[in-house]
Parts: sequence; C-alpha cells; structure tokens
Amino acid sequence: MNKKYKNFIYFQNGSIGDFLMTVFFLENIYLNNKLINLCVVIPKNKKILQQFLEKYPYIKIILVNRRSFNGLWGMFKLMKYYFSSNLVLTAPTPGRLSYLVKLNAKVLSLMPNSLLIGFEDGEKINRYLYDRILKYRTDILYPDFLKSVIRGLGFEVKKKEPLFYFKQSFSILEQLNLEKGNYVVINPMAATQGRSLIEKDVLFILEEIKKIRSGLKIVLVGGEKERVFLNSFKKVKVCISLSVKDLSNLIDGSSLFIGVDTGTTHLASFLQKKSLVIAKNGTPNWLPFYNPEARILYSIDVCRHQIYEGREYLEECRGDRLRCLGNIPLEIIEKTLLEMLENK
Repeated sequence: MNKKYKNFIYFQNGSIGDFLMTVFFLENIYLNNKLINLCVVIPKNKKILQQFLEKYPYIKIILVNRRSFNGLWGMFKLMKYYFSSNLVLTAPTPGRLSYLVKLNAKVLSLMPNSLLIGFEDGEKINRYLYDRILKYRTDILYPDFLKSVIRGLGFEVKKKEPLFYFKQSFSILEQLNLEKGNYVVINPMAATQGRSLIEKDVLFILEEIKKIRSGLKIVLVGGEKERVFLNSFKKVKVCISLSVKDLSNLIDGSSLFIGVDTGTTHLASFLQKKSLVIAKNGTPNWLPFYNPEARILYSIDVCRHQIYEGREYLEECRGDRLRCLGNIPLEIIEKTLLEMLENK
C-alpha cells in the first residue's frame, strides 16, 4: 500500500497532545517512504503547532475551517491535492467528526488510486464516504493504537517510541537565571475541565518541594488564560505562553517535571523527562506510560484497593470505563515527591 500514493493527508483536531502523536505517526510513514508528501489538516492552532515542526521539515500543515479567512484560504490550498493519488486518514476520536471534515476528506480521495480511511463514530453515512472503516480503540495506550493503524495501512513501525526532536538552546535558562538540573517545572493547568490542580493542591506541592530540597527553583508554566492564577503564587518563576523551543529547552533542562494530563505533559514525556504526572480526571489510554521516566499517579473511582500507580492495575480495575479517574490523595503526592526528589 505504501508505494502507490503521492500524498498522505491526515485530518486531526489541532491540540498539542494530538499533534505530538501525529508527528510520531507521520515520522513512521516518512521512514517507510521518504518520497510521499505528508500533510496535516487542522482546524485551529496553526501558529503554535507549526513551531513543533522545526526538526520535521517533511511535514506540512494546512489550516482549514469556516471561521477565519486563513481557514477558508486553507480550503483553497487543499485543491492542489484534488487531482493526485492520495491516502487520506481522518482523525481517530471517540466522538463524531463534522460533516465538513468528512466531505473535504472524501473530495481528496476521489481520484483513481486514492483511498479514504476513517474511524467508526456511529454515523451511517460513513459506509458511503469511507473506503475502509477502522475502530478507535481505547483499551490500549494511544501510541500502541497508532502503531496498529500504521501496520494496518501496510507500513512498518520503524520508530517504536514517541520522541520529540527540537533545537537545543540555553537562552531561556539564561533569561530566567536557572541552572540546568537545579529547578522543577510545573504545569498545573489543563484545557479540559476537571484535570487542573486547584490552588490548595499547587500550594501543597510547592511547600513539599521546598521542604524536600530547599535549593531547587520552581517554574510554573501555562497559557495566557492561566496568567492570573499562576501569578498568584509567590517565590516562583512564572512563564506564560512560551514558544515550543523555549518550553522544550526549559523542560529538558529541569531536574523534574510535574504536570496534569495535558499537552505540555506529553511534550515532557516525548522528551523522556523525569516526570510526576497527576492524572486527575484523565483518560487512561492517553496517559504517558510510554515514558519510562514518568511516574503516573491516579485514583480509580469506586475502587477501594488504595493503589495509585501501575499500568497493569489501572487496566485491570477500570474495566470498560473510559472516564474513571478522580482526585488523588495529597499524602500519595507527598510520598511520591519525596521519593523522586531524594533519589535525584
């Protein structure tokens, strides 16, 4: 399958975590066939997502939506692919894709030797639009699911572990007066409701870090929407809306990254950074168990075993529930922080 297509066009939803996984996916396609043109169609966030591709020049992005001039212009730019042989893949998601996405994908697959592959989302129209329909699996880790899709498309999994390559620089550390390996980066906020740490939890973590290793500096990172919340904490450095290069270098140079289930945490795990992941209200198949340096804390709703770590236990006790994680006791976070910071 992988030799007859001129273009591989992947529709995805534009979030940081999704995009990192898309880069991992497309890097595997590239390593199979370096002549195929790789294009990601996104509905938002082009400015920031483009920054992830500094070391991946073979991947192109096109913004397509009906809400902006650039998004409408992106529909026009897609026309250059209309008369080529395309392998088109829509985004794997447990929800339903818009008809605009499906129709755009269909038009791109109308020429001979083209193929449109999508995922089952309960819509009857899929059988008329898609040439092949796959199932989005939530019972395995997302990178493992992507590997199964790669194999299903007829490609080999050439790169087995998610990694991210970036341009290394010490400028952000010099700007913040930080010494490599002598600071902690914390990302306490998530875009998805319920995954962020509340003020009490952040204060608890800050106090514990200072108690365990008083000489460590602490850097809080987040987006513009979190500016007021993050600036309310004293005696820490706050970085808002860093570039991808600066954020990558900041995380890479830290002694520990602490985060919730969000895109920045996936970035830290793609960097294989020593991480404490507080998986509050996260989804199990998206947790970064692919990072051997991560300790992932969770609490399974309606489970009385009082076990808060371990992939096997999580998979065993969550059953078929996707949304099954609740709040983690602070004493468990305290114990884990002590183990991670003392065993530097």
